[in-house]
Order: sequence, then structure tokens, then C-alpha cells
Amino acid sequence: MTYAPPLLPPSGWYPDPYDQRMLRWWSGAEWTAYTYPVVPVPVPVPAPKRREPRKWLGRFGGWIIGAASLGIWLWVFGFSLLFAAIAPHLHDAGPRVVSPFLLLTGAATVAVAIIYTMAYKLRPDDKLSVPRLLLIAGLGGLASTLVAAPANTLIDIASGGTSTHPSELSLILAGVVEETAKLGAVLLLAWKLPVKDARIGLFVGGAVGLGFSVIENVGYLLDAFARGQDADGNGLGLFIGVTIGRQLTGPFLHPVFSALLAAAVFSAARQGRFRLSVGAVLAYLGVVAAHGGFDGFIGLMQSLPVSPVARGSLLLLFEFVFVAASGVTWLLIARRIRRTGRAAPVEGEPAAHPV
Repeated sequence: MTYAPPLLPPSGWYPDPYDQRMLRWWSGAEWTAYTYPVVPVPVPVPAPKRREPRKWLGRFGGWIIGAASLGIWLWVFGFSLLFAAIAPHLHDAGPRVVSPFLLLTGAATVAVAIIYTMAYKLRPDDKLSVPRLLLIAGLGGLASTLVAAPANTLIDIASGGTSTHPSELSLILAGVVEETAKLGAVLLLAWKLPVKDARIGLFVGGAVGLGFSVIENVGYLLDAFARGQDADGNGLGLFIGVTIGRQLTGPFLHPVFSALLAAAVFSAARQGRFRLSVGAVLAYLGVVAAHGGFDGFIGLMQSLPVSPVARGSLLLLFEFVFVAASGVTWLLIARRIRRTGRAAPVEGEPAAHPV
């Protein structure tokens, strides 16, 4: 019988028979002195389910702000009625004074709610922080008001207007003055923004328009209360009426005008620099015409020799149609911007998906 030697495993790395933490080289005939530490195979650990962060008051924060403002009004009026009941002669010495709570909420509730919603919608690739958006709204509104208000007054004086009856020319030219002032504030405050496109234009222009609207509202409300006291002592009633009108129409005037104009200007920017384009010029002319037309028509209706009921009905119908047209225009352009998305990615980053 022929003897057959045992078959040995081929050469290679095998578990070290002397140390389980090592691999040792088998030459095919014997173990060598070459070893290699065993690399442990990591055990996959399932990643925890990512939860979307809850921003501040949530997606309905704007409505919550509006409800809180209404609660402040009910609180103040409730205590006013209580004080009148227990001390009916409390205010006999002089006219009633508008509470600072009523003035602030009456002038700024809708603007604050919209600013909150805008901040909630910001994305990381916008490169626009919430503090900077708030700063743009505050500084932009203040700066543009400080420029536009004296200019409007000078035009009104030159064209024969008075404090109670502004001239028709000053009302029509208010669109040119105010939109130019707001656009200047937008360009200055957005000069260093890393992203300049139509979407950012809507945010920045809308913020400046909201800031302008709040400051303008404060003036209208104080003027309404003062006129009501001078006329028949119904300053609070006139104040409430003006507050409701300003809050209902405010979101569709200055914020929409500035947002649409800024979106057109920003969409023409290239490599972070603003450029003059035909689209931007046409947008400016359209916004100026709409703004001047609105103010001019309101002023014209105030001077027509018609009954107060007919005048009020025409004004209400005009404001309703104008507000509806303004809102629809903003909605269509905003949807177009969403569909288009970012035309070019930020340098060093991938392109962003549409909203």
C-alpha cells in the first residue's frame, strides 16, 4: 500500500493558533513569524429616526400671533369697560388716550405675523438668517420712511395740498417716491447677501415693505384718533375703523409692491452683483403705476361731490378689487419662482431643489 502525505492548506493568512487576536501567515508547509492583528468587523447600528425640528410656534404661528393680538384688544377693552362701570367719571378731565398696546398691535399685528411666516419658510440654502431678515425689516422700513415722508410732504406743499386734503399730484407721485425709497433700502441692505435670486428678492423686498407699512400705520392711527377727538370726541371709534382697514389692506400694498419689485431686480443679478435689466425696469414702472393709481383714486373719490354712502361703497369695491388683483399677482409670481427654483447653485454647494 502506497503512503500519501496529508493535504495541507494553501498559503495565506489564517487565525493564529497561538494568539486569537492575530492572523498568522501560513506558507503552505508551516507557520511563519509574520502576524497581523485581526480587524474587528463593525456591527451596523441603525441610525435613529430623524425628527424635523419644530420651529418656534409651528407652521400656524402667524395665526397664533393674530389671535394673541386680538386677545390683547379684548383684555384692554374689557378692563376699560370695568373701570368705566366702577368709576364712570375717571376720564372726565380730558380725552381718552389710546393704549400703547392698542397702538402697537393695531399697527403691527399683520406685519409681525407675515414676518414670522417668512422666517419660518427660510431654508439653509437661502443664506439669510432670521436676525438679518428682522434687521432688514426694521432698518429698511425706517430708512425708507425717513426719506419718503419728507419728499411726499414737499411735493404736497408745492402742489397746493393741505394736511387734511393732500393734492392729487402728491398722491399720484407717492408711488414714485415711496417705491424708489424702498428699493434703495432693499439694494443697500442686500448688497452683501451671498444669495441674490428672485426667491430672496421676495423675502427682502417683502420685509422692507412690512417695516415701511408698520411705521406708516402708526402715523395713520395716531392721526385718526386725533381727528376723531377734534371732530366729535369719537377718536377711539375712528381709530378702530382705520386699524381694521389698514390691517386688511396692508399685506397687499407695500409688502407686495416691494416684494415683486425686489424679485425682478434680484432675478437679474449675476455673480452676486445687481444689474439693470429690462424686466427690472418694467417691474418698477408697473409697481409705481399701481401704487400711484391706488393712492390717486382714493384721493379722487374723497373729493367727488357724491353722497357718503355712494363714496364709501365705491371705495370699498375698489379696494376689494385692487387687493384681490394684488394678491393673485403675488401668488402667480411666487408659484413661478417655486417651479423655476434656483437657476444656479451657490459657489461650492450643490444646486438647491425647487421649493
